[in-house]
Amino acid sequence: MFAQRIARVAALATGLFAVAGPACARGQVVDLRVVSTTDVHGRIRGWDYFADTAESARGLARAATIVDSVRAANPAGTIVLDAGDFLQGNAFSYVSLRPAFRAGNPVVAAMNAVKYDAVVLGNHEFNYGLEALDRSLATATFPVIAANVTRTDGKPGWKPMVWLDRGGVRIAVIGETTPWSMVWDKTLLEGRLEIADIVTSTRRAVAEARAQGADVVIVLAHAGLSDGPGGGSGGGSVPGMPPEDPMAAVARAVPGIDLIVFGHTHREVADTTINGVLLVQPRNWATSVSVAALRVERSAGAWTVVAKHGTIVRAAGHAEQAAIVARAARAHAAARTYATATIARTSVAWSTDSARTMDTPIIDFIGETMRRATGSDLASTAVFSTDVRIAPGPVSVARMAQLYPYDNTMRVLRISGAQLKAFLEQSARYYRVTGDADARRASPDPAVIGFNFEVVTGAAYTVDLTRPVGDRVVGLTVRGRPVAPADSFSITLTNY
Repeated sequence: MFAQRIARVAALATGLFAVAGPACARGQVVDLRVVSTTDVHGRIRGWDYFADTAESARGLARAATIVDSVRAANPAGTIVLDAGDFLQGNAFSYVSLRPAFRAGNPVVAAMNAVKYDAVVLGNHEFNYGLEALDRSLATATFPVIAANVTRTDGKPGWKPMVWLDRGGVRIAVIGETTPWSMVWDKTLLEGRLEIADIVTSTRRAVAEARAQGADVVIVLAHAGLSDGPGGGSGGGSVPGMPPEDPMAAVARAVPGIDLIVFGHTHREVADTTINGVLLVQPRNWATSVSVAALRVERSAGAWTVVAKHGTIVRAAGHAEQAAIVARAARAHAAARTYATATIARTSVAWSTDSARTMDTPIIDFIGETMRRATGSDLASTAVFSTDVRIAPGPVSVARMAQLYPYDNTMRVLRISGAQLKAFLEQSARYYRVTGDADARRASPDPAVIGFNFEVVTGAAYTVDLTRPVGDRVVGLTVRGRPVAPADSFSITLTNY
């Protein structure tokens, strides 16, 4: 079965165009294969550290096997890219930042084994601060790029693009990342980093690349499409902030781009074309790999992309690459030890299965912990998953990490009563009511991501789904008193 999968990937690498001949340089024709991952979030091995069991559907070690197959089938024309968010997200990435691994981050070591041609910074790369990021990338053998990121702390920054040559074709790969890191990690980045608007930055970088003789331009972006339902990551808007997910706008507004490889939204786009630009996005956690095929022909002394197409290859069923398994072994063992460590005990069962429909003890517990830690009036807790089950008995790190897989920090803000009401109304959008406004016909709205549903502890309120969107929150009180628009409260949230 494994051999059959390798054969199918090899056939894919050579057969995306219905033209005879190998998928490498042939005189006046070069067939490029751009193989990409994104949002790996520390999923190096196929292992669920929450359940402490092996997984067969994801992991960079499996994605690397796909990369190897494409390279073997098209050694002269393959480009390997990653669209960011690789350093943070699970127990493996967490232990990789501990002092025991200061000599070399295991996530970076695994990515070195893949031999990426370029990697763009994602927003989660900044979560532990610039010092931790610099230490992690110190041993990287792959280029890290970010055209719209400027360091203002006097330390070396990152190149805006890398230049590649495949069969005589000069290729520019430009990196862009969402400017919203300046919102989420403001306390770590303010005064030390600036992240510019992606559309403006890409327009400038593409013009520079073409002026310097680029035959093919690829934009590698950690930002979503934000076109239609589900096209963005749901981050909302902040006055004065550039868009979080503008890649559809980039395709429409910036001339000279051949391919956009993007990530950030944890979705999958196999083959979409906007304004003549091919866009692809592999699934997060190395669950899939995207393969973009670009045929480049030389005519009248110039190279031109004459055909392009994208597809997705699932990681499921592919063997893990031995080199990555070996490089990850020590950190993998440390991550299992950390995740299975007991940190508490409970005499009752806890569950989040109803947390988006009713008051739930586990969410109350988290909210009260946040309130007591900061002394705030209120606390807001995202219901990240409704699948969390904690049985009576010992509670491990892994059991608690089911609630929130990411290492976010707490922020305390001052909000008015009107803002509190509006904030709760934003969460109440999560439910869509069909038919005759009967609340019994409510179902989750696919356009609203579940982890954007927040529960506020310290306030009492009801969400009435028979009322229109924007006016569903009724009976809002704090400390038993109805909330007036001019009231003022302190509220604890995560930085995201």
